[in-house]
Amino acid sequence: MGDIFWYFILIIIVKNIDFNELFESTESFTAVGNELLITDIIDRPIVQVNSNITASLNEEELFIKLINRLVRLNEESNLNTLRNFLDVYLQFMSFLELNLLEIVERNKFKIRDRFIDINKLKLPELCFDDGFDSDEQLPINFEVHIIKKSNGKSYLKWNNVFIGSALNDNHQDSDNYKYHDVFHLAFAAVLHWSPTFRALIKHKRKSEPSIDENQDSGRPIVIEEGLSAWLFSMSKENSIDFTQADNISYDLLKTIRIFVKGYEVEKCPLQLWVKAITLGYSVFNQVVENEGGIIIGNRKERTLKYKSFKGNET
Repeated sequence: MGDIFWYFILIIIVKNIDFNELFESTESFTAVGNELLITDIIDRPIVQVNSNITASLNEEELFIKLINRLVRLNEESNLNTLRNFLDVYLQFMSFLELNLLEIVERNKFKIRDRFIDINKLKLPELCFDDGFDSDEQLPINFEVHIIKKSNGKSYLKWNNVFIGSALNDNHQDSDNYKYHDVFHLAFAAVLHWSPTFRALIKHKRKSEPSIDENQDSGRPIVIEEGLSAWLFSMSKENSIDFTQADNISYDLLKTIRIFVKGYEVEKCPLQLWVKAITLGYSVFNQVVENEGGIIIGNRKERTLKYKSFKGNET
């Protein structure tokens, strides 16, 4: 019911309809079937809704009626169809004894988490390694080179030292997944989180054994690798361009949240994930096109950029 109300609100926003107009203000507050609801809306503390549920309708009939109104709403969205839908929706909510205010509160959080501009979120620093020595922190600024050697294999290089093994697609089809470390770098720059990158540069938080074990070691690394592989498969199999924020669905973001539940990165709002994914795929595409290059990360600015070995930065 929460998701249905969420899409209903999106239609109102897109159609630029005043939510207050959905309530019949000309009817008497004492009219049969109407009731007053107290809300936490500053300019609308009391609203009137139609709560007259037809006794002959059971749950199945109400649900069918709700679906029919929803289909109608999809075909034509205007004040009348929206009001008719809301009427049945509230009836169904009342029938199930669900609290609309709780759903509204959750949707307010969802909007803040997903759609409000990052710069307006007043984010905490979310520096998960604050207070640790520099050799146990993800670098604030970093440049990682992806270099193709004369043997035809590509390698990662950081601070003039090769890190990790030769890059490989690990798949029977050559799909350039060998460059997927770019995604880890995007996570490090934007989310301030990447147990994979942290392990590659040997900056695990060894001074705190519980953090080293629970945030920086095996399982978190597997989760990050699995998340990167899953996103890549989603993009590849469904031809989704993840360089565009609009292509990142809320359902996908909810799945990511399930992936990372219980780990420090779960504190990051979904908008940061959107930024990390779009920047990661933008740089990834440039690395693929040029078969390498320089990836420049800035944790303070939460940015990831690409520069070719010829000196062109984007």
